[in-house]
Amino acid sequence: MEYAGAIIFLPREGGRPTLMLEDLLFDPAARWLSRALERAGVGRFLVVCHQNDQAGAAPCFPQGTIFITTGTEDASEQLMTFLRETEGRVCVVTRPVFLTEDSAKQLVTGSAPQYGSGETGVCQIEAGVLADALDKGETFEGALLRRSVRSEGQGIWWQSVTLLRRDPQRRAEAELTARQSSVWRLMDDGVRIMDPNHVYVGPDVTVGEGTVLLPGAILRGKTRIGAGCEIGPDSMIRDCVIGDHVTVNASQLSESTVEDETTIGPYAYIRPNCHVGREVKVGDFVELKNASIGAGTKIAHLAYVSDADVGRQVNIGCGAVTVNYDGTSKYRTVIGDNAFIGCNSNLVAPVRVGAGAYTAAGSTITADVDDDALAIARSKQVVKRQWAAKGRTNWK
Repeated sequence: MEYAGAIIFLPREGGRPTLMLEDLLFDPAARWLSRALERAGVGRFLVVCHQNDQAGAAPCFPQGTIFITTGTEDASEQLMTFLRETEGRVCVVTRPVFLTEDSAKQLVTGSAPQYGSGETGVCQIEAGVLADALDKGETFEGALLRRSVRSEGQGIWWQSVTLLRRDPQRRAEAELTARQSSVWRLMDDGVRIMDPNHVYVGPDVTVGEGTVLLPGAILRGKTRIGAGCEIGPDSMIRDCVIGDHVTVNASQLSESTVEDETTIGPYAYIRPNCHVGREVKVGDFVELKNASIGAGTKIAHLAYVSDADVGRQVNIGCGAVTVNYDGTSKYRTVIGDNAFIGCNSNLVAPVRVGAGAYTAAGSTITADVDDDALAIARSKQVVKRQWAAKGRTNWK
């Protein structure tokens, strides 16, 4: 159910940008507030801010948010239009604050009314009552304060808020509250978190039911994690889409997609623009960048796969490298389905290794390899008998 709307003020202090655009954990405080109200059912937003803050504020609020610039001639008219078009309650936020998920839900539903004071900066009021007061010439702040009583349609000041300050101690307290709020949100959704004190989750992150977050899990940006996964320990995932039943162990992933039943880590690094298919293994000390990895492929350890299109059921051996950069430009490597890349192979892009083809261990591949072929590109082994024994005699 959508409730009426929210009016959010992003005030400046002494000419400095609004405190609501400073980060709590990894995201601006305004985004935390917006997402909590959205999840509570608020469908319409009107934001009042300085013109220099609008560009930073816009990504924090949902599409369709109305922005009013403070001090402009049409600001009052836009505010009145918003109120007249709104039926029911509006949440009004006039100060830099943090609302927990539970407090936001209680605020918009009125399920646990609280009667605080205007110092909290958060009020719930009927849109029509506020509009009528402004029509009579009252100031916005005065209209809220004079109607903060326990009668039908009047304003209710909310007590369960964390006021934001710029001093380090209050900032640390707010970040602790933000961390706890996001952790409890996920636990309410069926996520298992072994140690809530050592998991950090941003306001836009979603995690599926049955997923386990181990200590040191850090989930940032617009990350979406599926059901039945195991994330951590000590893993950071930013702006990624992770499928179901994925394991990410002590690894970092950014701006990439990982499909179902894939295993990442330990100590893997997946850089932006990667697409990792189903049932893939990306093992220890493997780095991927701008790469597509087909289903069932195994990159077990100590490999660098960059600017590459890798097929299905490929085996990439230890120490293999796609040599993508010549000092001026970057080129792609293509590896066909069921290929076998031997240990310590260098694939010098642009190059293609065909489906079912093999590269011998220690080879440097500079030309395309046909399907089902074996490419050997290394010096012929020479054995000099008794060389070491003779050398030891001369060393004495």
